[in-house]
Amino acid sequence: MESKSVDLRDLILMIKEQKQMEANLALEFDCAIETTDIKPLIKVINYAINYIDRLSDQPQQISLNASMSGITIGFTTFTTQTDFPPLNPQVGQALQDYNATLEQKGEAGKYVQLLIQFNG
Repeated sequence: MESKSVDLRDLILMIKEQKQMEANLALEFDCAIETTDIKPLIKVINYAINYIDRLSDQPQQISLNASMSGITIGFTTFTTQTDFPPLNPQVGQALQDYNATLEQKGEAGKYVQLLIQFNG
């Protein structure tokens, strides 16, 4: 299969539209990755959105940022929950093909955040 460039901003906007979801977006331009198969990444982004949605009834914030170390997609929401469910290990395995990792951050009862980090 031939590798192609995928604009992550366009991908996030497409997923948001397809899910008809309410979210606050802060998306930088020129954030692209090279891949032969985008489908597993779409599943990971949907997983992150659904994970965050379960923890709050408020709209989530989705951010896309580029830095010297790579590209980061963040999914954040305020929450009153104090117990965050464990992440599915298959998600981390799916991200290996993209040289990416999934990290969970947060403070119980205040906020939760998932970060997908693509290493430059």
